[in-house]
Formats: sequence, structure tokens, C-alpha cells
Amino acid sequence: MEIVVAGNPTVDIIRTASGTSKRYGGSILYISLALGALGVRAKAVGVASGEVATEVGQILRSMGTTPQLEEAEATTTFELDYRTKPRTVKLVKKPERGIRKVEGDIVILSPVYDELRDAEVKARKVAADLQGYLRARLPLPAADLVHFSYDDIQLTVGELVEFAKRWPAVVYTLGEDGVYVLQQGRVHHINSAKVQTEDVTGSGDVFLAVLVYFHLLKGLGLTSSACEASKYVAGFLARRVVTRYDFDCVIRAVPV
Repeated sequence: MEIVVAGNPTVDIIRTASGTSKRYGGSILYISLALGALGVRAKAVGVASGEVATEVGQILRSMGTTPQLEEAEATTTFELDYRTKPRTVKLVKKPERGIRKVEGDIVILSPVYDELRDAEVKARKVAADLQGYLRARLPLPAADLVHFSYDDIQLTVGELVEFAKRWPAVVYTLGEDGVYVLQQGRVHHINSAKVQTEDVTGSGDVFLAVLVYFHLLKGLGLTSSACEASKYVAGFLARRVVTRYDFDCVIRAVPV
């Protein structure tokens, strides 16, 4: 089955207590990195300036992903400040036009801002990260599986249950405080590994990629898939490569 990920590559200016760094980022890079580590050859769709599209395209090919990057006059650029919790995110610039069409067996919609505002989506299964939709205050997408994080929106368990009713499967990540998994009216909490790091950029994308791989591609149950995703995120944060970091993943039912 073909997996297609849609979202713009970015230039990320990252600020931590240790200093400031600048690098390429965006969901399509980190999701492709994770899928490549799992042996999946995917396709990535996005929009960026000519120079960035060329350079990011080469990076994607090295990960085993086929790039389908359209050229625009600008590349989406963010300032991400991890000296606050949740982190603060400032949009510096973005392309004037977005992604026109996304088509595949499994499509991962993971916009960094509003690039999927008018996209035509055709897929057997759709997974969506809400980060860009929430940042740009866009209507939330229809999807079979949805992921979002504490950095995107802060919700109590009660608020989360109401918010999640529009989708069949929802995963809400809380960083070091674990993960909530919601499916068929049930809520479970999964703990996270305690990995000390200031910069967690890309961890949500790695989580979603591994979740999609195990749940939508391999058919593993949602909570077990979330455990696997947490283990790969722990490996990514601890070693800066996508690898499985084993820890005691505890699945706990949450009364609602």
C-alpha cells in the first residue's frame, strides 16, 4: 500500500536554553525519516522555494521517500522557542499558495500551517495531524486517525473526550506526561519514557508515522500501536535517530 505524506518542508529557527540553531524541518522530513527507518518507501507532497525544494528533495530521496515538491516564492519558516512550556511558535513567512492535491492508499495530512486549506484528498485511509489546522485556525479535517499534542491545544480529559467525538480514533500526546488514546468511547493513558532533552522538534511527526505504520498499515491495535510509537520517539530523542528504545509501556484505562 502506498503511503503519501502531505505538508510543507520548513526552515526552523530553534531556541533553547543552550542557544539558537537553524535547520530544515517540517512534517514531511521527520515522517519520512521514521517511515524510512521502518522500511517503508513513501511519497512526500509539499511546496517550498526552488533552492529548498531541491535540497529537501535530495534529503527525502536519501530516506527512501519520493519527493513531489512544487516550487514557490518562499519556504515556510518558523521560530520555535523551547524556553517556555508549551513551546512558543512564531510563523516568520510562508508560501502564498498551498498543496493542490493529495492521493494515495494511506494519506497522512500533516500541514505545518495552512498549506492544505484547499487540497483535494483521495485516499482509502486518512491520518491527520491537527497542528497546522489549529495554528491557522482552519476547519478540522475528516480522518480515520487523528493526532495532536499538548503544544497544539491544552485540554482536560473531559474537554478531550468532547473534542475527540468527531473522529473514530484519536491520540493526544503530552510529551513526558504520556499519551491519551481515545477509541469507541474508551480512553486509555500510556506513559512515556523519561528522556532528558531540550529540543523535541519532530517527535510528534515521528510518533504519528510509527502510529500509522503499526495501526493502519500493519493492523495492530491502537493502544499497542501508540506504545510502539512512544518507544520509537524515545529512541529518536535519546539517540537522534529513529530507533526503538524499549521501556515498560503501561496502558491504563481512564474513567470518563
